[in-house]
Amino acid sequence: MLQTLMDGAEAVTPGVAVADTIKSVSDGWVAATPARAGLRAIQTPQGFTLQLLRRVHSETSDADITDDAMLVESLGVPVRVVEGHPEAFKVTTPLDLMLAEALVRRAREHAGEQQ
Repeated sequence: MLQTLMDGAEAVTPGVAVADTIKSVSDGWVAATPARAGLRAIQTPQGFTLQLLRRVHSETSDADITDDAMLVESLGVPVRVVEGHPEAFKVTTPLDLMLAEALVRRAREHAGEQQ
């Protein structure tokens, strides 16, 4: 991600391919099923030039914006997506926490084996 910024991108975010089928729903009915090939689950950290990040935060205050990349998009600035890592997931739910704890245990066990 850092290299992409250094190569001139103003905004970069990591993303991983979506494994689930995603449905757009309206009033309880399926409205559309976007093709998975073009979908990515966006991760953090995201990267931006400092000038751009300051600008978008001073010019936009939409409560529906969920991350800085979306904030940048709202002003028409392109955001480059780079390959993320499946283990860099957001810990939001109890299941996420269980998975994160399992990954930490696995990493500790692996580190112990290498000593």
